[in-house]
Amino acid sequence: MGKNSDIESISNSLSKTILHELVIEYGNRPESIPRLKKEAVEYGGQSIKKISKINLNDRDKKTIRDKIIRKIKNDLKRKYSDIEVPQEAIPKKVDEELFSFFN
Repeated sequence: MGKNSDIESISNSLSKTILHELVIEYGNRPESIPRLKKEAVEYGGQSIKKISKINLNDRDKKTIRDKIIRKIKNDLKRKYSDIEVPQEAIPKKVDEELFSFFN
């Protein structure tokens, strides 16, 4: 796999992890929380495996961050239009999660 493909794969799994956490936090369906938590853990595990296999520089990390934010915003519009997530909460959550994954 090339580096661009790895970055795309990492951004996909991280965006799903963070999206699920945002839906848990701001969602209005408590019956979905157990499933969302399990999926967030699964995607998080996949992300850790992918990140550990590649060396990322600061530019790569910024690219991943930007892709994640864009993907989360798109998925919230497409799949979770009934959930109101403050726009400032998305980059904040992404930065928090990326700090834990990259450090």
